[in-house]
Amino acid sequence: MADGPPGELDARVLGAWDALLALAAEREELGPLAELGSWPERPVLERLVEQARGGVPPGPRPDRLDHSGDGPDAIRAALAEARDRVAAALTTAAAQPELALAEPDSALGPLPLLTQIHAMCHELALAALRLPGAAAAGLPEAVTDAGVAALVDVVGALAHRQGLRARAAVWGPGTAGWQFRADGAGWTTEPCPVIPPPGVPGIEGAAATVLGVPSGRGALPALLARGEIRLHRIGGLMALAPLVEQVPGLPGGALLRRAVGVVGLLGRLPGMR
Repeated sequence: MADGPPGELDARVLGAWDALLALAAEREELGPLAELGSWPERPVLERLVEQARGGVPPGPRPDRLDHSGDGPDAIRAALAEARDRVAAALTTAAAQPELALAEPDSALGPLPLLTQIHAMCHELALAALRLPGAAAAGLPEAVTDAGVAALVDVVGALAHRQGLRARAAVWGPGTAGWQFRADGAGWTTEPCPVIPPPGVPGIEGAAATVLGVPSGRGALPALLARGEIRLHRIGGLMALAPLVEQVPGLPGGALLRRAVGVVGLLGRLPGMR
């Protein structure tokens, strides 16, 4: 998506931020969102953009203070500033394509600047899901859809970087989702229809369920047993096994790690392909 139409990425990323700000305006307990804010000791994206420009060598980032106990007004202000900084970075990247595709360092290794800005939508969705009662009440679609798109995009990027030839999707139930295709030449991320094309392995489940899968050993089997998540064309998911093993901190890693483990177990049973 980093070299796709800028307007599409901008609309999804900023739409997720705007929906998050609207959600924050309705609540008083905002502690889980504090980590997304732009704070004086660690302004959102400042170091990343400077590194993309070649001005900051890779190295440890300044420590982030714990602002989860700050008042709701302070957290809302930090979130609004973060949204403004994201918008400014997107505008700058649109005007300087070479900056958009520069690969500053990240917790997952070098990734294009726009890919990293897009990946923030995954963190937005996870933080929103930690708000008291948010999972039961439901999150704005702009937040969950962008969260799934970011998850799929980053997994595709990392699959390419690891030299994997892989394809996978996340969708539904009954709603469109996102899919990636990766090989040695690169990766593409695009919308996935409600019924994916034949042969595409993937995970079917409500976006909030997929994003919120915890790391506990029993989590995914329980969701599978209840039909809240379904694995499709499970043999193809095994192509992601090296990625799960080699990339600590992988977005959606808890889900993928458990999915690959379940696939490996099911693959020993007769008739499971």
